[in-house]
Amino acid sequence: MARFAQYYIKYHHEFAPYDWEKRQEHLGALFEKDESITFGVGEPSEKQRAKGEQYAKTYNHRVYHLQNNPAIIVMQFANSIDIPVEKNFGPDVAKDEPSCFVIIDNRDNLRTVAIQKRKKAFGNPGQVARILAEKIDDLLYKDKCYKMEILPEFYPEDLFEAWEKLQRNVQAMRFGVPELTNDEIIQKVNELRNQGKDYFDDSLMSALLQIAVEAKKAKYKHLYTVMPEDKKTALYVDKSSVFMKNLITMSRAINMPVELVTSDAGTFRCFVETDEDNTDKIVCREFDADLLEQLFSKKKKDGERIEPSDITRIEGEIVELLNGMKHESEDDEGGEQVA
Repeated sequence: MARFAQYYIKYHHEFAPYDWEKRQEHLGALFEKDESITFGVGEPSEKQRAKGEQYAKTYNHRVYHLQNNPAIIVMQFANSIDIPVEKNFGPDVAKDEPSCFVIIDNRDNLRTVAIQKRKKAFGNPGQVARILAEKIDDLLYKDKCYKMEILPEFYPEDLFEAWEKLQRNVQAMRFGVPELTNDEIIQKVNELRNQGKDYFDDSLMSALLQIAVEAKKAKYKHLYTVMPEDKKTALYVDKSSVFMKNLITMSRAINMPVELVTSDAGTFRCFVETDEDNTDKIVCREFDADLLEQLFSKKKKDGERIEPSDITRIEGEIVELLNGMKHESEDDEGGEQVA
């Protein structure tokens, strides 16, 4: 499974824009074909200009539009990397072109951009977002007189703030299991003890960690799910129960988000509180990147050709992923100049 960071497109209404209401059509036109848009950075050398190249470095890409939802664009985005090697007993350079997947949800009033986190290709998804946004923004401003940017979707920074806002509708909470060792977690818990947090309690910590350890040994995917006994009752903010305080203390110690589940099946992921040392707060979802590769190769991992029914199934899973990441329009409609 691959992790996809959640970003979104925000359009900025410039002074006297051209066809502003067709902004999603304009974006879609840039991705009609692989060659409809070229991504790159830097001024080309004279040798590169002679070859007709626009940039010092070009990022190759290819696009796939879902058959049942053509406004959803799957893109494979590659980064050409020089790898030092030894050839004929001397230093040399080999070319590698690792790629990541980008999914753009361009359905009506939707702005979601999912970017695969694959360090082999790019250091972080923000690098991919910047490369995409700079080129798209430049073209839209030159041709249509408005601008855009691709921004990260962050987890809310404070669990209690989000919980208080949603408490009348919260039906359950899910706590992730730690990836750190027990000793590392206990050390962080001890640091919290000295901070005097009102939610702090470690009386059950050893038992909670032992359950997590045994779940991993047995190869179970484990989550702690908390919900009220009466299904019709909301899960109101609780800083008093020993069980809840221990779960919250553990989540704070390991810097893992807590998921609030509302009565309408909405999910809100948030950290217990702000932590300046934790910089990776972009919302992420897991998805099988091999399925995206099959849309381009038309083959399964075993080399067997995929059937139309396979394509329908894969596309359905992509739509399900995007529906869970849905970011609706929040464009700047003010008409003010954006720097």
